[in-house]
Amino acid sequence: MISVVRVFLIILKLFMMFVVTAMIMFQIPELQYDFGTKEPLCIKSVDELSIDRFPQSTFVSIQGKGDFAKAATLAKYGVQYTYFLLDGFDNKLVVRTHEAVGKEWENIDFHIGRLRPFDQMPFSRSIRAGFRKLYDVGVDQDAFFLARDDVPRLSGWSIGAVSLVSILWCLMAYFFFVHGRVTAKRVKKV
Repeated sequence: MISVVRVFLIILKLFMMFVVTAMIMFQIPELQYDFGTKEPLCIKSVDELSIDRFPQSTFVSIQGKGDFAKAATLAKYGVQYTYFLLDGFDNKLVVRTHEAVGKEWENIDFHIGRLRPFDQMPFSRSIRAGFRKLYDVGVDQDAFFLARDDVPRLSGWSIGAVSLVSILWCLMAYFFFVHGRVTAKRVKKV
């Protein structure tokens, strides 16, 4: 008969395996973007934006002037970003920059960076609520997000994180589910 403690330990082991698997699944799209093309796809109009064409992070260049009358500077956890819309893209594209936006930005009509569906962006609900509160602007449900200047490049952190977590997952699987059985078989033989 299986004891309550044993059931609890099995559930705990499975939960720990799930957490480590989630860490790996979080890092895989980041690595796909970093290993992806280094040549940006050019987007010239809002008609080119669709979830079928860009279901995940893609390196793009977009032509359009920023609408800084509706720029929102929001801070989350001590990091301050400026979010703005682009003329001609309606409410379907939100651009983020970590730089201070000034008068000289009105002449910029070319933006390069990481494009992904808006809802895949961290804090998407907060950004959507910020635009609604500050400017009474609703970001479309099928909108996209451009992280300006976020270009694909490999970092030791990403590769190291995936490697370490993969090794941890393998070790946990071995010690949680295999090691005890192997040890028990050796004891029976002796």
